Amino acid sequence: MKKQIVLMILAFLPVFLIAQDTPLSSLYDKYVSKPGFETSEILPGSMSFEWEKDMNANSIKEMLKEITSIRILKCKENADKNEQDKLWRKIQKAAGDDQYIEVVTVNAENTRANMYMMKAASGNTKEVALVVKEEKGITMVTITGDMDFSAIFNAENMKSLHEMATYFMNNKGECGPGKD
Repeated sequence: MKKQIVLMILAFLPVFLIAQDTPLSSLYDKYVSKPGFETSEILPGSMSFEWEKDMNANSIKEMLKEITSIRILKCKENADKNEQDKLWRKIQKAAGDDQYIEVVTVNAENTRANMYMMKAASGNTKEVALVVKEEKGITMVTITGDMDFSAIFNAENMKSLHEMATYFMNNKGECGPGKD
């Protein structure tokens, strides 16, 4: 019985380590069950897309496999302002870590948005984070994995992305070829 428990712990340990090994993702873990906060986690392996039925975009599917999790933390609008300020300071401190590169900053009236990226040991991107502070609250979205964004620009992926855009314009969009 002890061997089975040890084996189960060892089997699940990598999952927990992957999910918690970046400062911003770890911050998500601290707010999972706190009142005034909403959290969602999407595991790409459990996702399916409508476009998969109608088009063969294997290169896009392969790129999506590089994502291990998408986590969303939202501080509700009616949450305590002190809690919101505290969360914002923690996010800024975690993102200020030398591991992150700030790639986009937007300051507008009553809104601030930042995008951060973290490199993996492989040279790929380990995490992309979007953080938004506005009157309605604070939202943080982290995407973790071992993502090779340079792969997006190869010919096969560009063709697949174009086909996907055409698919959505024809089937989901308000405008597209033949639509006025």
